[in-house]
Amino acid sequence: MPVELSRDEIDDILASQLVGRLGLTDGEVPYVVPISYAYRDGDIYAHSAQGRKLDALRRHPEVCFEVDDVVTVDEWRSVIAWGTFEQLLGAEAREGLDVLLDRLRPAGESAGSVHPGAEVGMVRTLDIPRMSEAAADLGHPNAAAAVFRLNLHTLSGRAENRG
Repeated sequence: MPVELSRDEIDDILASQLVGRLGLTDGEVPYVVPISYAYRDGDIYAHSAQGRKLDALRRHPEVCFEVDDVVTVDEWRSVIAWGTFEQLLGAEAREGLDVLLDRLRPAGESAGSVHPGAEVGMVRTLDIPRMSEAAADLGHPNAAAAVFRLNLHTLSGRAENRG
Protein backbone atom coordinates (compact mmCIF):
# COMPACT_ATOMS: atom_id res chain seq x y z
CA MET A 1 0.00 0.00 0.00
CA PRO A 2 1.41 3.43 -0.92
CA VAL A 3 2.63 5.67 1.89
CA GLU A 4 2.94 9.46 2.02
CA LEU A 5 6.45 10.88 1.78
CA SER A 6 7.87 13.54 4.09
CA ARG A 7 9.06 16.87 2.67
CA ASP A 8 12.69 15.72 3.07
CA GLU A 9 11.93 12.56 1.07
CA ILE A 10 10.16 14.63 -1.60
CA ASP A 11 13.16 16.98 -1.85
CA ASP A 12 15.48 13.96 -2.12
CA ILE A 13 13.55 12.53 -5.07
CA LEU A 14 13.36 15.88 -6.87
CA ALA A 15 17.10 16.45 -6.34
CA SER A 16 18.14 12.94 -7.43
CA GLN A 17 16.36 12.64 -10.77
CA LEU A 18 17.29 14.21 -14.12
CA VAL A 19 14.04 13.93 -16.10
CA GLY A 20 10.54 14.88 -15.03
CA ARG A 21 7.24 15.39 -16.79
CA LEU A 22 5.86 18.89 -17.17
CA GLY A 23 2.08 19.12 -17.33
CA LEU A 24 0.58 22.25 -18.81
CA THR A 25 -2.38 23.35 -20.86
CA ASP A 26 -2.30 24.51 -24.43
CA GLY A 27 -5.61 26.36 -24.42
CA GLU A 28 -8.19 23.70 -23.68
CA VAL A 29 -5.86 20.77 -24.39
CA PRO A 30 -3.68 19.15 -21.69
CA TYR A 31 -0.05 18.71 -22.73
CA VAL A 32 2.61 16.63 -20.95
CA VAL A 33 6.24 16.67 -21.99
CA PRO A 34 9.41 15.19 -20.46
CA ILE A 35 12.10 17.72 -19.57
CA SER A 36 15.60 17.55 -18.15
CA TYR A 37 15.80 19.71 -15.06
CA ALA A 38 17.65 20.73 -11.94
CA TYR A 39 16.08 21.20 -8.50
CA ARG A 40 17.42 23.87 -6.19
CA ASP A 41 15.92 25.69 -3.20
CA GLY A 42 12.43 24.36 -3.87
CA ASP A 43 12.36 25.37 -7.55
CA ILE A 44 12.74 23.51 -10.84
CA TYR A 45 15.13 24.97 -13.45
CA ALA A 46 14.88 24.01 -17.12
CA HIS A 47 15.27 25.31 -20.65
CA SER A 48 13.38 25.02 -23.90
CA ALA A 49 13.60 25.95 -27.53
CA GLN A 50 10.88 28.28 -28.77
CA GLY A 51 7.71 26.45 -29.73
CA ARG A 52 4.44 24.98 -28.48
CA LYS A 53 5.64 24.36 -24.90
CA LEU A 54 6.91 27.90 -24.30
CA ASP A 55 3.90 29.44 -26.02
CA ALA A 56 1.58 27.48 -23.74
CA LEU A 57 3.61 28.26 -20.61
CA ARG A 58 3.54 31.97 -21.36
CA ARG A 59 -0.25 31.95 -21.87
CA HIS A 60 -1.06 29.62 -18.96
CA PRO A 61 1.75 29.75 -16.35
CA GLU A 62 0.17 27.36 -13.81
CA VAL A 63 1.80 23.93 -14.21
CA CYS A 64 2.11 20.49 -12.74
CA PHE A 65 5.43 18.64 -12.51
CA GLU A 66 5.88 14.90 -11.91
CA VAL A 67 8.98 12.83 -11.29
CA ASP A 68 9.35 9.22 -10.26
CA ASP A 69 11.95 6.70 -9.25
CA VAL A 70 10.71 3.24 -10.26
CA VAL A 71 12.63 0.09 -9.35
CA THR A 72 9.78 -2.39 -9.98
CA VAL A 73 6.01 -2.23 -10.15
CA ASP A 74 6.01 -2.91 -6.37
CA GLU A 75 8.89 -0.58 -5.45
CA TRP A 76 8.66 3.04 -6.47
CA ARG A 77 8.60 6.66 -5.31
CA SER A 78 6.74 9.48 -7.01
CA VAL A 79 6.36 13.23 -6.53
CA ILE A 80 3.76 15.55 -8.00
CA ALA A 81 4.20 19.30 -7.58
CA TRP A 82 2.21 22.32 -8.68
CA GLY A 83 3.71 25.68 -9.42
CA THR A 84 4.05 28.69 -11.65
CA PHE A 85 6.20 29.13 -14.75
CA GLU A 86 8.62 32.07 -14.74
CA GLN A 87 10.82 32.85 -17.73
CA LEU A 88 14.23 34.04 -16.59
CA LEU A 89 15.99 36.94 -18.29
CA GLY A 90 19.53 38.32 -18.34
CA ALA A 91 21.62 37.50 -15.28
CA GLU A 92 18.84 35.35 -13.77
CA ALA A 93 18.70 33.28 -16.97
CA ARG A 94 22.48 32.86 -16.89
CA GLU A 95 22.29 31.73 -13.27
CA GLY A 96 19.42 29.34 -14.07
CA LEU A 97 21.39 27.87 -16.96
CA ASP A 98 24.40 27.41 -14.68
CA VAL A 99 22.21 25.57 -12.14
CA LEU A 100 21.01 23.28 -14.92
CA LEU A 101 24.46 22.70 -16.42
CA ASP A 102 25.94 22.01 -12.97
CA ARG A 103 23.29 19.32 -12.42
CA LEU A 104 23.80 17.71 -15.82
CA ARG A 105 27.61 17.89 -15.79
CA PRO A 106 29.17 14.47 -15.05
CA ALA A 107 30.56 13.99 -11.54
CA GLY A 108 34.17 15.06 -11.19
CA GLU A 109 34.08 17.76 -13.86
CA SER A 110 34.63 21.27 -12.60
CA ALA A 111 32.24 24.15 -13.26
CA GLY A 112 34.83 25.64 -15.60
CA SER A 113 34.91 22.58 -17.83
CA VAL A 114 32.28 22.03 -20.43
CA HIS A 115 30.68 18.63 -20.77
CA PRO A 116 30.52 17.99 -24.54
CA GLY A 117 27.01 16.54 -24.37
CA ALA A 118 25.71 19.53 -22.46
CA GLU A 119 27.51 21.94 -24.76
CA VAL A 120 26.17 20.35 -27.92
CA GLY A 121 22.79 19.25 -26.65
CA MET A 122 21.80 22.30 -24.65
CA VAL A 123 23.92 25.22 -25.67
CA ARG A 124 24.83 24.98 -29.34
CA THR A 125 21.59 23.38 -30.47
CA LEU A 126 19.51 26.01 -28.69
CA ASP A 127 21.89 28.89 -29.45
CA ILE A 128 22.16 29.79 -25.77
CA PRO A 129 25.02 32.27 -25.34
CA ARG A 130 27.96 30.89 -23.34
CA MET A 131 29.82 34.15 -22.76
CA SER A 132 28.93 36.23 -19.72
CA GLU A 133 28.66 39.42 -21.79
CA ALA A 134 25.79 37.80 -23.75
CA ALA A 135 23.85 37.05 -20.56
CA ALA A 136 21.75 40.20 -20.90
CA ASP A 137 20.04 38.73 -24.01
CA LEU A 138 19.58 35.23 -22.66
CA GLY A 139 15.97 34.17 -22.51
CA HIS A 140 14.39 37.12 -24.31
CA PRO A 141 11.42 36.16 -26.52
CA ASN A 142 13.42 36.66 -29.73
CA ALA A 143 16.19 34.30 -28.55
CA ALA A 144 16.30 30.75 -29.89
CA ALA A 145 15.81 29.33 -26.39
CA ALA A 146 14.55 30.27 -22.96
CA VAL A 147 15.65 29.36 -19.46
CA PHE A 148 12.84 29.10 -16.95
CA ARG A 149 12.02 28.33 -13.36
CA LEU A 150 9.00 26.58 -11.92
CA ASN A 151 8.19 28.17 -8.58
CA LEU A 152 6.66 25.20 -6.76
CA HIS A 153 3.97 25.92 -4.19
CA THR A 154 2.34 22.53 -3.50
CA LEU A 155 4.14 19.17 -3.32
CA SER A 156 2.90 15.65 -2.74
CA GLY A 157 4.82 12.37 -2.68
CA ARG A 158 4.04 8.70 -2.35
CA ALA A 159 6.03 5.50 -2.31
CA GLU A 160 5.49 1.77 -2.26
CA ASN A 161 7.95 -0.91 -1.24
CA ARG A 162 6.53 -4.43 -1.14
CA GLY A 163 9.96 -5.98 -1.77
